[in-house]
Amino acid sequence: MEVQIETTYGATKKFVAAGLGDFNRSHQTVSPLKSFAVTVKEKDVARGGLVTEGVGTWMIVTLLWVEDGYRARGFGSSLLQAAETEARRRGATGLLVDTYSFQAPAFYKKHGYLAYGQVDDFPEPGMTWFRFKKAL
Repeated sequence: MEVQIETTYGATKKFVAAGLGDFNRSHQTVSPLKSFAVTVKEKDVARGGLVTEGVGTWMIVTLLWVEDGYRARGFGSSLLQAAETEARRRGATGLLVDTYSFQAPAFYKKHGYLAYGQVDDFPEPGMTWFRFKKAL
């Protein structure tokens, strides 16, 4: 057996993701929901977006970002509400999302998300990583 540290990991990441995906699907009885993305625009210019990934009957919000000058103006709320509506339309059981203490834990709480996990001092001392969920 030979173990090797890869300095460029693109091919290995693709190989491992494919193998793990195949393994996970072999243990699931439900086809995953189809992933989707949402953008929010002002004057035909995208100012933020949200990306999801379907896993079984749940959707995971993998990315949510709003341009600095457009935060606290309802853009993030509009993205999240649109994602929840679309997830329901697709038959999702719920949504999961991760965030850091310096990002948006209060935002998700305000929208009815429940914190069910956290890691203190991550990604560095004084910060916290949170995992939130919301049943649909």
